[in-house]
Amino acid sequence: MAKPLDPKKIESARQFSSRAERREQRRKLMQDEIAENQRSNGVIVIPPKKLQEVQQERPKLRVAAYCRVSTQEEEQVGSFDMQVRHFTQRIEGNPDWELVEIYQDEGISATTVKKRLGFQKMIADAVDGKIDLILTKSISRFGRNIVDILDNLNILSALNPPVSVEFETEHITYTGDGKNNLLIVLLSALAEMESQQKSEAIKAGIRWRMAEGIYKFSVQNTLGFYRDHFGRLVIEPTEARIVEYIYESCLEGGTPSESAAALTEQGIKSPMGNDSWSAGTVRSILRNEKYCGDALMQKTYTKDFRTHKSVKNTDLNMYFKENHHTAIIKKEDWLKVQKLLSERHTSPHKAKLRFLSNRFVAHRVKDGLFKGYLILDSRWSPAERQEFMKIVDDTQDNTK
Repeated sequence: MAKPLDPKKIESARQFSSRAERREQRRKLMQDEIAENQRSNGVIVIPPKKLQEVQQERPKLRVAAYCRVSTQEEEQVGSFDMQVRHFTQRIEGNPDWELVEIYQDEGISATTVKKRLGFQKMIADAVDGKIDLILTKSISRFGRNIVDILDNLNILSALNPPVSVEFETEHITYTGDGKNNLLIVLLSALAEMESQQKSEAIKAGIRWRMAEGIYKFSVQNTLGFYRDHFGRLVIEPTEARIVEYIYESCLEGGTPSESAAALTEQGIKSPMGNDSWSAGTVRSILRNEKYCGDALMQKTYTKDFRTHKSVKNTDLNMYFKENHHTAIIKKEDWLKVQKLLSERHTSPHKAKLRFLSNRFVAHRVKDGLFKGYLILDSRWSPAERQEFMKIVDDTQDNTK
C-alpha cells in the first residue's frame, strides 16, 4: 500500500508552482513591453541643453598624415602611393575630420630628421597650431632613431592643446598622458635596432661587391663621367675636356690655384655646380685615380648609421682594381701628376724653382699709365728675374 503524501509538501509544491508561473508571466509582460517600445522607436534620450550646444559648436578635428619610404625602388614607390591614397580617403571619409595635408618624404632615410623636409614642415605646422591629430603607418615610418622619435613626440605633447599621433600598425595613439610611454619607448628601440641591422646588411653587400670588383661607385659629383640608364660608366666629352685641361696645366707647371682661377674666369661650373673653383677641387681631380681608369673603393665609410656622416677610411680594408673602366687621362700622365703633387707638397721651395725654370706666369697691365708692362712676382730671386727678362727679350726679337 502506497504511503500517503504529506499535506505540507503538497502545499509547498503548489506555492512554488505559482511563483514560477508569476515570474514567467512577468518576463512575458516585460518582453511584450520592450517589443512595443521598439515598434514605437522606444524612448527618446534628450541630452542637456549645454551638451547640445557644445556638440553643435564643436569644430572639425584638423587631421594630417605622414607618409615615408626610404628608397626609390619600384615596390617602395607603390607602397608610398598606397599610403598617400589610404590616409587621404580615411581623413576625407570622416565627417568630423578636416584634412590639413599629407606630408611626404619619398626615398629618404629615417635614421635622422635632418633630410626629411616633409617631416620638419609637419612639426612646424603642428607647433604653429595648424594640426590636432597626426596619422602615420607605424613607428618605423615616423622615425628609426629613438632619440628623434621621443623628442618629436614630446614636442607635440607639450603643445597647448597637445597634438596626438596615431600609429596604425601598432594600434596606439600617443597623447602624452603617460599611458603608452613605455610601449612607445620599446617599439622605438626595436625600430632603431631594425634600422641598424639593415644598415649592416647593406654595408656587407657593398663590401662583397667591392671585393668582387663589381661595385658601382657613385659619379654624381665626378667631372667627366656619368652613368647611363643601364648603370654603365660613360665618359661625358665636354667635361672630359675640362679634366684634360686641368691635367695638362699641371704637367706644364701650373698650380691648382692657377687652374682654379682660369676655370673661374672662363665661367666654367665646378663639379658641384658652383661659379667659382677652389684649389682643393682642382687638387682632388688631380688625385682621383678614376681618371686613369683605376678604381680605389672604400676610401671613406659611414661610421655611425644614425648620422650617415662619411669619414676617411683608416680602419677598414680598401679595394683596388686596375683598368676598371675607360680612362680619360693616360696612366703615365696621371703618374707624372702624382709625382709633381707629392714633390710640391714635400719640398715647395724646390718645386717652385723647377716650375719657374720651365714656365713663368706674369700679368700684363691692361690700362693706365703702365699699360702693357709686365708685373714681376716679388718672390722671384734675382737670377729668376734675369732669366725671365731674357725670355721676354728673346720673344720680342723673334717677333720683329
